[in-house]
Amino acid sequence: MIKRILISIATILVLVFLGFWITAPEKVDSAQYHDLADQYDVQIIRDKYGVPHIFGERDVDAAFGLAFAHAEDDFETMQDILLVTRGKLATLHGVDAAKTDYLVQFMGVWDVVNSGYDTRISQQTRDHAQAYADGVNYYASKHPGKIATALLPVTGKDIVAGFTFKTPLFYGFDQVVASVVEGRYGTGLDKVAWLQVTDSPQPDLGSQGIAIAPARTDDGYTRLLVNSHQPLTGPVAWYEARVKTQQGWDMAGSTFPGAPVILHGHGPTLGWASTVNKPDLVDVYELTINPNNEDQYLLDGEWRDFEVSKAAIDVTFWGPIRWTFHEAIYHSVHGPVFKTEQGAFALRWAGMDEMRTLEQMIAMNKARTQVDFEAALGMTASPSINQVYADKDGNIAHYYNAMMPKRPVGEKFSDINWQGLVAGDRSDLIWQDYYPFERMPRTVNPVSGFVYNANNTPYRSSVGAGQPKASDYDASMGIQTNMTNRGLRIEALFGEDESISREEMRSYKYDNQYAQGSVVDQVIKRLMAMSFASNSLMQSGQQLLQSWNLATDAGNRAAALGVLTATPFIMANMRNEPEPELSETFHNALQLLDTHFGRIDPKWGEVNRLVRGDKSWPLSGAPDVLRAVYGVFDEDAGYQKATAGDSYIMFVEWNSDGKVSSRTIHNYGSATLDATSTHYDDQAPIFSSENERNLPLDKAALMAEKTTEIRL
Repeated sequence: MIKRILISIATILVLVFLGFWITAPEKVDSAQYHDLADQYDVQIIRDKYGVPHIFGERDVDAAFGLAFAHAEDDFETMQDILLVTRGKLATLHGVDAAKTDYLVQFMGVWDVVNSGYDTRISQQTRDHAQAYADGVNYYASKHPGKIATALLPVTGKDIVAGFTFKTPLFYGFDQVVASVVEGRYGTGLDKVAWLQVTDSPQPDLGSQGIAIAPARTDDGYTRLLVNSHQPLTGPVAWYEARVKTQQGWDMAGSTFPGAPVILHGHGPTLGWASTVNKPDLVDVYELTINPNNEDQYLLDGEWRDFEVSKAAIDVTFWGPIRWTFHEAIYHSVHGPVFKTEQGAFALRWAGMDEMRTLEQMIAMNKARTQVDFEAALGMTASPSINQVYADKDGNIAHYYNAMMPKRPVGEKFSDINWQGLVAGDRSDLIWQDYYPFERMPRTVNPVSGFVYNANNTPYRSSVGAGQPKASDYDASMGIQTNMTNRGLRIEALFGEDESISREEMRSYKYDNQYAQGSVVDQVIKRLMAMSFASNSLMQSGQQLLQSWNLATDAGNRAAALGVLTATPFIMANMRNEPEPELSETFHNALQLLDTHFGRIDPKWGEVNRLVRGDKSWPLSGAPDVLRAVYGVFDEDAGYQKATAGDSYIMFVEWNSDGKVSSRTIHNYGSATLDATSTHYDDQAPIFSSENERNLPLDKAALMAEKTTEIRL
């Protein structure tokens, strides 16, 4: 009987498995996209370091080539990004990805894109997006074994939707969502939020851009530093490329998987650095639910019905076994709603109905003058991101760029805490519009001759006159007032140097010092005031840190203990979280060093490592210094592996004749996933030694060092 029962169960399981297998979605035949290359004419030349230089007659040719080249180096990440945007990542990665798929549908990304694709963006933008999508499809036709079932065909809508979904994540929208869902709203936000696509430290950990006018340089050159701090791998890791067309698209710099433009870098006449900014761009409304009808909420004294839609989450569990889960999404007039044990909360955020971000980015890529560039920013189609700008004519600027909600102001609204919970029962608290670009804080051509941003307040973007004043902006805009260690160091280094040379610019960028008055300085001073038992490990550590100069160079023997002790305090400050207990954190750092190195004063470069495959290199730098390095200690390896921070770095110059040149470096190399490629790690030793390489902008120089050349 037991045998018959087991046979019956096995038979049922086989039949169920066969049923799933027979009804599984058919994989699209990628061969049908092989002829797409006939629609485009693009030349891809890879330089000495494998970086693609993409040339086309038309912009769409280069967009097609950019997608194909990027797919050659990082198709797996590209595919994940496209599936994320579709809300279909769980079809490839299972139940762990379902929360991200739900977020896409909660945000209404595809409602926005589908309703406005043919009317709100230009044909030029649609053609550009479709050409990039065709580049992915064409790559798929040549590599059918790499393609997920749910991927093809990639369309222009996928590319546009990627901006609608991802750009709010840069100012922390997903963190607010997580906080609301987990009942933590108002108690501090986790910057490495569970709704993120990656568990790596997120981009708001850092970034800096610096522009120097000719009057402030020793040789009359205009100088620009492009230095965003990103995770070293994953969906928001930088990829370097250069594009040039006969239609005026000419940019060198870096981009993300799925982005058909250069996100920051330079053209022949101007360039910009992007840094994350965080004005208050999300409002959370606390709703009052009808006690007699949970599907109604109170607004202006009347009960309103929620609108209800269904999120469909397709999850693949094993082989062909899959299931579609359905989850209700409630909508009030404020926006989508989460119902939790703590109550019902509606969210309203900058960019929630925006799909023109790619169009703005194309305009920025094709700008040739400061007037062009400001006109592009004037579209106000990018929810956030600072721009530090410079051009061949010596103009410099910092633009605190964002879609800032035009919240109601006046005596009637003076007691509203927009950064806390907002009453959801008043319609006059539901903002409908954004401030125009002209109302954004900016510093343009200040008398000091330099501008910067290091994720700090726009009210300190230079030194001296010409900076915006807090009194000119309403408090409801929620503009940052914070400073960072990097901001303090930039002011100290650049602000005091009246004639900045090329080498000084480089030296200042690689500065690895903590400033007096910084979080780290305060932690060490508190530690020095504490008493520890004589001849104890704690006392030995205290004596070591007494002589620490707050620098984090690779040879420094006090930096390891200082950085490991102070980092939890730096991160707590960044995340607006409670500080850890100092003596316990200090003790943990001492024990870690003693256990893994047999001493409490190893050289910092022995602890702090850039790791790629089976190779590693010592690194100077630490969290929130200009040589920014964020890492995770690997207990098995016995050292800290860099995971984020300095990644793609670009030094740009325009000489007195307006000719541009640039030096660049990537943390690893252009071959993101191919460990067998020379370009998997060929830039890593240069990066770790704090050097760069000349970018071959001239076609003849490029051809002299080319490694491959193809024409599609």
